[in-house]
Amino acid sequence: MTRPVPPMLAADLARARATQSWTIAGPRSRIELCEDLDERDELLGLLPFGTDGGGGVWYCDVDDRLGGGAGAIVHLHKSSRYGDARRMKPSYAELRDALAEGLDPYELPTLDDEATAELQGPRNVPGIEGTVLVKRAHARTRRAAEVVADRDVIAGGYAAKGGARILLTDEGRVHFLTLAARAVVEGIPCASDTELSLHPETGRPLRFTPDVSIEIDGLPFRGKHEVSVYDPIFSASVSGVLDRDHDVARIPLAEGTRVVLLGEERALMSGTLRAPAMLGGEHLEAGTWFEMLGEVLYRKKSPGERA
Repeated sequence: MTRPVPPMLAADLARARATQSWTIAGPRSRIELCEDLDERDELLGLLPFGTDGGGGVWYCDVDDRLGGGAGAIVHLHKSSRYGDARRMKPSYAELRDALAEGLDPYELPTLDDEATAELQGPRNVPGIEGTVLVKRAHARTRRAAEVVADRDVIAGGYAAKGGARILLTDEGRVHFLTLAARAVVEGIPCASDTELSLHPETGRPLRFTPDVSIEIDGLPFRGKHEVSVYDPIFSASVSGVLDRDHDVARIPLAEGTRVVLLGEERALMSGTLRAPAMLGGEHLEAGTWFEMLGEVLYRKKSPGERA
């Protein structure tokens, strides 16, 4: 560690090096002291000094970047984002005392919870024409993250159904809603009363229900059934119901089956055969539904089992 640390934390680290005892335990959580944890972009500038023995990391806000005072302690799970961070205590010494008294970091409010409390109540939100109730907010930007309207409103240029949630990005772009009316999205006619998921940055439709049959990535998908398209960050697969018999990687798939192609390589994950085929080294009869994990046949249901 190259930055100054609170005296008690420095003393605990020195003691841990001398004794090789790195655990400070409480009844409901603990600190596994560590001197070589990497900073995370989510909490850039905060000093990580230990884990909770699971996926959570303890941070010291040495320079008061989060406004809780210099030396305040923050907790964030490794898989979580900025808004999921929690303020623990104003100092490491107070954290030690609270830990001994039974502190559970996951019971404290997140930064998103704090921001939400500030925005609660009916209000107007940029990007939405009409009054909405803020259900959740983004801590980083202090913008609404999830809202609900009592009646139909225009959100991101589309008619959004009243009573259904509307999701917005940190920057205020609408990226999820339930359509209150038929809409044409990037040239795709989408059916009313269906969920619409949009790319948070470009607005490209990622999950939608087409009003008519369409072709996506060379696949003929049936209208009135939900379709998803691949994106390297926001959508892991292409999926939909086949509008006609179609072969994928020489596998004969039947009209009316929901097909899933996983990842950038569009690896066939599931579908129903219209003719006998070899999958995962096994011969399957026509009408068999299957699910693949890579090249391994994970699950199957014969026509009789599916009846």
